[in-house]
Amino acid sequence: MRLYFGLLALVLCLSQAAAVAAQKPNILVIVADDLGYTDVGAFGGEISTPNIDALASAGTLLTNFHAAPACAPSRSMLLTGTDNHIAGLGAQPGLLSPEQRGSKHYQGKLLPEVPTLMEQLKAAGYRTLASAKWHLGGQAPHTPKARGFDRSFVLVQGAGGHFDDTSALEFHPRSFWLEDDKPFTLPEEFYSSDFMTDKMLEYLDEDSSDTPWFAYLGYTAPHWPLQAPAESIQKYESQYLDGWDVLRDQRLQGAISAGVVPSGTPAVETEPFTRLWSSLKPEDQRLQARRMQVYAAMIDRMDQNIGRVLDALEERGDADNTIVLFLSDNGAASEQMESANPAHQQWLEKNFDNSFDSIGSRRSYVSLGHSWARALTAPFRDSKSKLAEGGIRVPAILRLPQGVQNERKLRQQDDSYQHIIDLAPTFLELAGAKPLPSMRGTSLLPQWLDGEASYNEKTIIAAELFGRRMAQRGSWKALHQSPPWGPGEWQLFNLANDLGEQTDLSADYPDLLAELIDAYERYADEVGVIKLTTAVPF
Repeated sequence: MRLYFGLLALVLCLSQAAAVAAQKPNILVIVADDLGYTDVGAFGGEISTPNIDALASAGTLLTNFHAAPACAPSRSMLLTGTDNHIAGLGAQPGLLSPEQRGSKHYQGKLLPEVPTLMEQLKAAGYRTLASAKWHLGGQAPHTPKARGFDRSFVLVQGAGGHFDDTSALEFHPRSFWLEDDKPFTLPEEFYSSDFMTDKMLEYLDEDSSDTPWFAYLGYTAPHWPLQAPAESIQKYESQYLDGWDVLRDQRLQGAISAGVVPSGTPAVETEPFTRLWSSLKPEDQRLQARRMQVYAAMIDRMDQNIGRVLDALEERGDADNTIVLFLSDNGAASEQMESANPAHQQWLEKNFDNSFDSIGSRRSYVSLGHSWARALTAPFRDSKSKLAEGGIRVPAILRLPQGVQNERKLRQQDDSYQHIIDLAPTFLELAGAKPLPSMRGTSLLPQWLDGEASYNEKTIIAAELFGRRMAQRGSWKALHQSPPWGPGEWQLFNLANDLGEQTDLSADYPDLLAELIDAYERYADEVGVIKLTTAVPF
C-alpha cells in the first residue's frame, strides 16, 4: 500500500511538473547579422520580407531598440545580460589595441565566470538550442555546449563564405563550424541561411514533449561576403540602378510612411568616405548596383527561411506558446573589405572573381561599403562600429503569445528606449527564474505588457567600443568619436528633434554635458574600460 501511494504521489508530482513546464513559454530569438534599420518592409524598406512583416503585423515594432555597434559585443550582452566588457568582449575579437591585450575584459570570448542565459534557463527546465554565428570563443570552456546549449550548430568566427567554408579574412585558412562543440564538415549543397534553418528545425523536432525551449537562430546574413543563390539574386535585377542617393531618400520616406521615424525627419547628407552616385562611371555604377542586388537577395532568402521556422511552429502547435523576437546585432556594415589592406587585396585577387557576372556567387567576395550603408541607416548618422544611432539603433520586432499577454491589447509600435542587455533578464522572468545579481540589464516585461517604461528621464545609459564613447539620458546623448567620425571631443545631441545627430548643443548645455560625461566615466570604471592612446581607423 505504501508503495502504491508512493508511486501515486510520484505520478502526481510529475504531472504537476509537466503542467508547470507546459505553461512556461518557448523563446525564439532570431538575429540578423549587420542588418540595416530600414532593410525590412515593416521598417520602410523595399526588399521583399513578407514573413518578417507578418511577424510585425501580429506583434510590436520596437523602433528605439539598441545594441552594441559590433556583433560579438552585442551577442555577449544578449546571452549574459551583462555589459560586454564584463563578459570579456570589450572589443571585437582580433581588433585589440596594444594597451587592451592581457586584460580579462578584452579576452574576445565569454569569460567562464560570467553566467549565461542558457545555463540559467537549463536550471529552470528549458532545452537550449542554437543554430547561429557564435564569435564568442572556439575552444572550451567558451564554446556553445560548454556555456549551456544542449544542441548547437555554429560558425565559430565572425564571418565566412555563405556557400562553403571559405574564410572571410586572409589569415584564416577557412571558416570553422561546430556541431555540439565538434568540428563539422559542410555538405556540398550548403547555403548558410538554408542550412542553419534546417539544423534548427532538426533540433526542435528531436523532442516532442512539453519541455519548454529556448532557441537562438543567429543568421550570418547579410554579413559580407555578399553571396546568394542565383534565383534570389535574379529577383532584384535592375532594382538598384538609380544608386544609393536615390535609395537613401526612398528609405527615409519609407521609414516615415511606416511610422518608425517622425514625419519631417531630414536625411544626413554627407558622411566620411561616401560618394555621390553621379560621380561614378557607368560601369562602376553597374557593379555597385549588383552588390546591393545581392545584399537584397540575402535578406529575401533569410526571410523565406524565417517563414519556414514560423510555419513549423504552427505545425508543431507551438506558435501560441512561443515568444518570437527578431532583431539585428548592430547597424548596417560599411566596411569596404576589398580595399581593407594590401594583404587582403592580394588574397582577394588570387582567390576570387569579382567580375559582374560572378558577383554574388561562391567564387566572389564583395562588400557594400559606406555609401550603401548610409542609405540603409537613413535617417541616422554613421553605421556599424560607431556609437552614433546608425551603428547601434537596430530594427526589432516582438511577438508575444496569447498565453503571455495580459488583458491589455499590446501596442503595434513601441517607441521607448530598449537595449539588448535587457533581454536575458526578461527571458528569465518569463521562464519563472530569477535573474542573477551579476546581470546589469533589467527585465523589459513590464514595458512589453503594460507600457511601463524600463528607462525613464533619469536613467543614464553608457557604452564604449573601439575607444568611442557615449552616455544618454532620455533624448539627450553625449557622444565622443575621433576623426573622421567626430571631432575627438564630446558633443551633445537631442535625439527628440535631431535623430541624425547633426546639431551639437554642448555649448548651450554645458552642465548637462558634464553630468553625462561624469556618468560615462563612472560606467567605464565599473566595467573595466581601457582607454586608447590612438584612435582606431575603422
